[in-house]
Amino acid sequence: MEEVGLSNGALSLVGGTIICSSMGLNVDGIYSYIVPLARTLAGFVMGLMFGICGGWAAITFNAMLGFPWALEVHRNIYIVGIGLGAGLGAYLGWVNVSIRRYWIVATVLLVLAAGVAGAYLGLEYGEIKDPSYLGRRYTIDNMMHWGAPLVAIVASTVLGIVHQVWVRER
Repeated sequence: MEEVGLSNGALSLVGGTIICSSMGLNVDGIYSYIVPLARTLAGFVMGLMFGICGGWAAITFNAMLGFPWALEVHRNIYIVGIGLGAGLGAYLGWVNVSIRRYWIVATVLLVLAAGVAGAYLGLEYGEIKDPSYLGRRYTIDNMMHWGAPLVAIVASTVLGIVHQVWVRER
């Protein structure tokens, strides 16, 4: 065990873990702070980009169908496309393949549902409230693109941190 003296107590370096005996701290290096923050930020950025791509895919899908259904259905296809893309991107920031397959599926579905819920929340609480904005009955509000990855990354981060804590306590 290597001891390093400081004015507020002794630091011990044991197997890559820094232990400050006077303060009762056990810090696992930079991993404990920077990596979860980086995973959250990367998941949000990927969720935002995948959400935009999901919206484009939904618009292309609607155009290929020729808009055979009511306008509400096509708008919901667009919103769900944004949410699914954002959920997938947010999940990729905290992807974990070391757990059982059914837990992976449950985690993916939960984060995808959070992305769709975030897209609907972004639509509901977005900037455009007037249904006749610019003379259109349904105008696309870009707050959906921000709400979907935000809610999805919160769900993904909570699940990822819970998993990290659960693994450490084993």
